[in-house]
Amino acid sequence: MRLLFFAAILLFTHFSFGKKKEIEFTFEQKVDSLVVLADSLLNSPTILGKIHSNENYKRILESILKDSLSIFYDFSRVPNLSVVTENRNHFRIYTWTVRVGNSEFDYFGFTQFQRKRQKGLFGPTIIENYIHELHNKSAKIGDDELKTLDASNWWGCVYYELVSSPKKKDKSYLIIGWDGFGYRSTKKIIETLKFNNKGVPTFGHKILRYDNNHGTKSPPKFVIKSRIIFEFSGKVTMSCSFNPQLNMVVFDHLAPSNPSLARLKFTYAPDFTYDGLTYSKKTWIYKRDLDVRNLEDVKATKWKPKDTKNRTIDTLIPMRN
Repeated sequence: MRLLFFAAILLFTHFSFGKKKEIEFTFEQKVDSLVVLADSLLNSPTILGKIHSNENYKRILESILKDSLSIFYDFSRVPNLSVVTENRNHFRIYTWTVRVGNSEFDYFGFTQFQRKRQKGLFGPTIIENYIHELHNKSAKIGDDELKTLDASNWWGCVYYELVSSPKKKDKSYLIIGWDGFGYRSTKKIIETLKFNNKGVPTFGHKILRYDNNHGTKSPPKFVIKSRIIFEFSGKVTMSCSFNPQLNMVVFDHLAPSNPSLARLKFTYAPDFTYDGLTYSKKTWIYKRDLDVRNLEDVKATKWKPKDTKNRTIDTLIPMRN
């Protein structure tokens, strides 16, 4: 019995290694092309050069994603591509930036959703692989935190974290992203996401119970939102990430450098206190002034461009010049 057990382990290991090599070989040449194009998306001397490179980049990436095996591929060597994956590999979201000015960026992306179904009672299992291109319309959408959006009308950013609902039956998700909004300010967004059975994504589901008075000393004024948009000084960083120890999304509390500047978002910066979102009954509920005495818990939520372990390297989230 013990010999059979070890034989099974060896067979599974051999199969897994072989499958990994097959996946790598299938996409290697195309991914090499993405690596070459990635540099020009940020550093080409002309806008036309960046546009041309980006069209080729999109075409090659989409051709890779149309192969159902690509959902298992490790894209970490593509320097400007951020990939967030659902924990059971049901879907992925791919996003990247194109530099359009010294401190301005445009955003592009694809969603990849897979569903398995059996053909007939005893037939083979078929993998349905759905790909949708994301079109950035954030200039038109503005800071609308209530509107429902879709792939053709997307609040563009680079997503760096996906948060699944603690309840398996709840198929809604939070996705956290970065937007290098302009020279003076940066934005982060907590977006809400769902897919239908055909892999069509929709953004902006009213599952966020947020305090509209969060930046003041006034009593809480709770409203239901579809997304939360933070804007703050481009000279500082803001932490915003799911903390597994606290089982919450934890983020820096932002405040203006002077109370008289409250309307100027580019004056906002972390004030060394923390707020968060906790899950209850299919809703993420805002919690003000978290009592986070163990600083290691908070440090675990810190996200920085140089954090290569968590797939956020310098060229993924470009640093300002």
